[in-house]
Amino acid sequence: MRFAIGYPRMIEHLVLVDPLGLEDWQAKGVPYATVDELYAAQLKTTFESIKAYQQRMYYGGSWEPAYDRWVEMQAGMYAGPGRSRIAMIQAQTSDMIFNEPVIHELERIEMPVTLMIGKKDRTAPGSNRAPEALAVQLGDYPTLARAAVRRLAHGQLVEFPDLGHSPQVEDPERFHTELLRALTR
Repeated sequence: MRFAIGYPRMIEHLVLVDPLGLEDWQAKGVPYATVDELYAAQLKTTFESIKAYQQRMYYGGSWEPAYDRWVEMQAGMYAGPGRSRIAMIQAQTSDMIFNEPVIHELERIEMPVTLMIGKKDRTAPGSNRAPEALAVQLGDYPTLARAAVRRLAHGQLVEFPDLGHSPQVEDPERFHTELLRALTR
């Protein structure tokens, strides 16, 4: 989204799949974590922790063995000699997502935008730091996406009622059909 805001002439149509940035977690009361704290947490990343997070946030509690390959790819980055570097990059990325949500700048996006949202997506970075009463309210992507589309000059919403954060992984054929349909409107 930032690229689209900064370089609008380079993009004809922006497609966003369950994008982070549609919610201002800090404004909602999620406690801040320093880059050092995020880095320390990232160093503890394992296959099991990635899978547990994805199962809870991405796939609405369900899991298919085919999803393991995506966890293996992500976990593999933490397994080798570049582990510390990956942990720092992820910590810095998490800090940027938390401190610079694009939700406040949607009106600046000029080109057509298609939001593709899995209605089971509940991704909310930092929700593990939030009080439980707040954490359960975060990451309501169907509601967040509908509000975002209303603020976009040329926005359209494609929803996948039975899918989560990664509809392109859960049902690639349906995702690709909807993607191509959105790009030809």
